[in-house]
Parts: sequence; structure tokens; C-alpha cells
Amino acid sequence: MAKTILVTGGARGIGLAVTRRLAAAGHRVAVSYRADGEAARSVRAELRARGAEIEIFQSDLADPKDARALPGRVGERFGGLDVLVNNAGMTDDASFLMMERARYREVLGTNLFGTMLLTGAALPLLLKADAPAIVIVASLGGVVGKEGQVAYATSKGALIGFTQWLARKYSSAGIAVNAVAPGFIRTGMTADLEPKMVDHVVGGTALRRVGRAEEVAEAVHFLLAPGYMQATTLRIDGGFNR
Repeated sequence: MAKTILVTGGARGIGLAVTRRLAAAGHRVAVSYRADGEAARSVRAELRARGAEIEIFQSDLADPKDARALPGRVGERFGGLDVLVNNAGMTDDASFLMMERARYREVLGTNLFGTMLLTGAALPLLLKADAPAIVIVASLGGVVGKEGQVAYATSKGALIGFTQWLARKYSSAGIAVNAVAPGFIRTGMTADLEPKMVDHVVGGTALRRVGRAEEVAEAVHFLLAPGYMQATTLRIDGGFNR
């Protein structure tokens, strides 16, 4: 059965792969973007040409007003909301002892607090749906930490805790809540990394390769109807163990 799904940050990287996968499955997709309107309009045109029902929404999750308003905008356009995919995020890498407080606040404001505010605003709509679900895109960095990414890893680790709390709080209301934790995935965000860093990360995986955004999207699609899975974080990391 077709669902109405909001994918935050759904016009680029992993979010774009998720958008394409869900549209291909016949779902109605609402895509939020912060600044890259050209990319958002491009994916809308691409998927509408394939017969998908999709709309785009400009929203900055670091702005509390924007974060709270977005679910209502989606609900008004599509008549409700069945699934929320919290994917939007940012990174800002620096040494722990050298990173300015303002940079920490920006990362946490977008990745953690924006996601929490958005989710809270989406809950009244989700509680009206027949089989609602929330999928949070965390990160392997939030599980094992990552050199030079203390703010990012902290925000993603907190989202894993948020996932577990949501799942326990709203299980009785019928909302499925799970997360995915991608490892090193080939996206625009990772394309500029030095080969030595790529080799270091890939060398710590069992599969000895970089992941694909489509592989994360497949996991997100699976979690729309997770059955007995609840409060779980799926690691999509090629068997990373370092």
C-alpha cells in the first residue's frame, strides 16, 4: 500500500538514494532540502517523469520554526503523513580541542535538535496513520566514534539514543521506530577525502570496499515494515571492526 513519506535532505547523497528507492516502490514522497534548490527541482522532475508523486519543500532544520512547520506543510499537501525518514544532517570536521563552540552548536542544532523538533511536530500526524514508521539515519560514527568528527559523532550517537527512546515511548501507539548507521558510503560528502583516509577506513571492513548509497536506501525501505524489529540500529558498514 502506498504511503506518504517525508525524507529530509532527500535531494542529495544517501537521501537522494532513499527518495529514489521509495518512489520506485510506489510511495508518495515529500523531499525537504535546505539550500540546493536546483538539486531538489532536478530530482522532482526526474521522478515525476517516471510517474512518481513527489513534492519538494525548502526547510532549514537548524531553524526551530522551520523544523516544527515542515510536517504540517507535508500533511497539508498530501493529506497526511505515514512515515518520517530523518536523514538531513551536516558535518564539520576539526580537532576536538581546537573546534569553536559555535561550530559545535551548528552541527548539533541541525543533526540532533532539528531532528528532535521535526519528529515532535510529525508525531500528531503519524499517530493518525495506519502503520506509521520513523527511520533515523544515524552513522557508524555515532556507534564507534570517528577521528576529527567529535561534533558529528556526538550528534549521531545521540540520535541512536533518541531512536531507542522513541521506540519505547510510542510502541504501544503502533509506531515502528528504528535507525540505520551507514559506514563509509560513496557520496558527495566523502568524495573529496584523501586516498589514505579512504584506504584506512576500507581496510577496517570485512568487505574491503566502500558502500553505496543504494545499499543504505534498501535498508531504509526494509524498515518501513520491520515486523519484530523495534528500537534497532542497523549497521550498513561492510563489517567494520576497528
